[in-house]
Formats: sequence, structure tokens, C-alpha cells
Amino acid sequence: MRNKFTKEMNTISIVLLFGMIILCYSLWTFGIRNQFMFGLYSSMQQIMFIMASIGIFINLAKMKSVDIIWILLAIFSIVFFVFFNNFRESNFFRDTALALIIFTVLNVKYTEFDKSARIFLLGIVGIFLLITVYRIFTEIPVTEGVSIWSGKNKPQEIWINTNTIGASVMTQVLIMVPLLHSLKIKWTQTIVYLLYVIGLSSLWVVQSQAAFFALTVFVLVDICPKEIIVKKKNILKDIYTGFLVLIFPVSLCLAYSEKIDLFTGREEIWQSFYHKLFESAESFLVGPKPFVFIRRGVILGHHNSYNATLGQYGLIGFILLISFIVYNVWTVVSKKTFSSLQAGFLIAFFSVLLQSTMEDGLMAAFWIPVTFILLGFALKTDNKKGDISSLPRNRASRRNRRRK
Repeated sequence: MRNKFTKEMNTISIVLLFGMIILCYSLWTFGIRNQFMFGLYSSMQQIMFIMASIGIFINLAKMKSVDIIWILLAIFSIVFFVFFNNFRESNFFRDTALALIIFTVLNVKYTEFDKSARIFLLGIVGIFLLITVYRIFTEIPVTEGVSIWSGKNKPQEIWINTNTIGASVMTQVLIMVPLLHSLKIKWTQTIVYLLYVIGLSSLWVVQSQAAFFALTVFVLVDICPKEIIVKKKNILKDIYTGFLVLIFPVSLCLAYSEKIDLFTGREEIWQSFYHKLFESAESFLVGPKPFVFIRRGVILGHHNSYNATLGQYGLIGFILLISFIVYNVWTVVSKKTFSSLQAGFLIAFFSVLLQSTMEDGLMAAFWIPVTFILLGFALKTDNKKGDISSLPRNRASRRNRRRK
């Protein structure tokens, strides 16, 4: 009876996670031009947080004490930042982004995904990818006499901003490739190669440079034998830690450098943001008032997820975010059971972190479920039988099975 109840709760957790993913991709696949979709877009922070909170409640009994501590820190972060809402011109649900990240990762970690569940997820993401790619190649505006494959064709928008379309395609490929590897079926490798081509060609056509660069890095690493990465697994710790610790000071140096222009003019946006961030100790620690940058009459955001984190939560929130990511990466990589499948998900998630140096998606509620799901899957145990579980079964459960 108890086993049946546990399965039912796990099914509900799967449905919630799949629902979050469907809602996120619906925005970018169909656009937000009609009233219903724009209303959904405006309500995503509330919807995602409520769904993730229900998932945490369902999975709470399975969790280790250290994960309970992370949940308490997530809740405390909301209470803490709400206290400064007047200064930051924020609101309750805007203060839940850090908690949403922690809740999403832990929900994925403790939800059991058997092979059929992962195939179903592949189907969901695959359908959105096919629709998106079809729309890219049939609706893209083309300058007369210029091929869609030419770098001179630089569309800013199709049915939505091209960088948003690029991020959607990128995350779809990053989710599908490791999931296909997890099925441990030989012919799925053919689909993986096809996804490489579909993803990179689509990103080239829409000229989404950050997403194209990040996916290229992922493809180049993913085609390498994962056994090498597993043997040299401590490199993953160094890469993650070095990148996340240095990203803020490096971005700061680039913003004020007069000789370096690596990010297509985004440095000007970053410099303007840092002026605002450093206005006072309070704005630096807990975040300044909302930031916008206007260039040639166009309103722009941070164009850097790490600056967006500093803008939303200040240094305190930024440290909490990178601490959560680094802790989980170090924990999973340090285990003797660390597998090539987990390495694949970590590589995919690092590609998201790379793309986030030029885009704002990492902290946005409508991107969190489709990006941090990769970190959540990396924390799961590969049991070598085609299933990935939240935790290895303990000795007691093994004895019980033998008795039966």
C-alpha cells in the first residue's frame, strides 16, 4: 500500500515537472503576442514557484538533511529579501527566484524517472524543438539577395526575439542529448548526431551568437569519450568553481576596459549597470532598483545573467546562487559512483552557464525549469540498467528484496 502511494506521489512530481517545462517552451514556441500567452508570461513567476513548492512538499520525506538545509536557506532568502523590497522596488514573487532554482533542482533529484518517463520527456521536448525549427526556416525574414545561411542576414525578431528563440533551441538540444545517452540504446547515437546538426544550423540561421557558441562547446566535448572526463573528473570541479568565482570580477574588468570588446557591445550595458550597483553599500549587498538600458530607443536588460543576479539580489544572493551550484557539483563529482551520464548533464549545464554570460535567462522563472533540470539530472545515480534514480538503494532495501 505504501509502495503504491509512493509511486503515485512520484507520478504527481513528474507531472508537475513536465507541466513546468511545457509552460516554459509554450511561451517561446508560440510567442507572447496574444493576450492569453502574454498573461501566462506575466504570471510565470507565481505559477512556477507554486508548482515547484508542491513538488518539494511531495518529495520532502525522501530528502537528506543537507537538502533540507538548502530548502530552509531558500525560504530564508525570500524572507530576507522581502525585508528590503521597498529599497529594491521588488515584490514577493520576484524574490522567489533563488528558491525556485533550489526547489527545481531538488525536485528533479528526488523524482524517479524510469525509462518510459524519460522517453516521454524526450517526446515533449522533441515536439517543441521540431515546431521551433520549422517556424525558423519558414518564417525567418530574409533580405533580398541574401541567403538565410549568410552571416549578413541578421534577423532581430521572427515571432519573438531571435536570441530567445536561440536559447530555446539550445536548451532543447542540451536536454535531449544526455537523455538519449541515458537510454543506453545504440541507435540513439544517430539521433544525437542529428540533434547536433539541427541545433547548430538553426542557431546559425537565427544568428543567436551566445547560444551557438555554448552549443558548439557542448558538442565538441560531448563527442569525446566520457570515460576520459570521468577519470579526470576533478577538472569539472575546477572549471565550475573557477568560472563562477571569477565571472563577476572578469565581467567588471571587461566593462571598464577600453581595448577589449568581446561581447558585441554588451560591455557598455554592463558598465552602466555597475554604476548603479555601486551607488551604495545596500544596493551592492541586496540589489539596486530595477535596471534598464536604453540604446537607440530600444529598452534592454542586463544581457548577462550574473549581472541580472546581482541586480536582483546583490552580492548576498549572488553568493547563495554560486554556492548552491558549486556545492552540488563538488558533491556529485566527489562520489566514487560518478558516471559518464552525470558528466554529460554537467557539461550540458555548464554550456547554459556559458550562454548566460551574454543573456539574462538564468534567473528568469520561465527559463529556470528548462536550464536547472540539467543540474538536477546530474545529481541522480546511474544504476547501469537504463534507469537513473535519486539515490542508490541502501543495504536494508537490498536485504528486503532478497527475503522476498
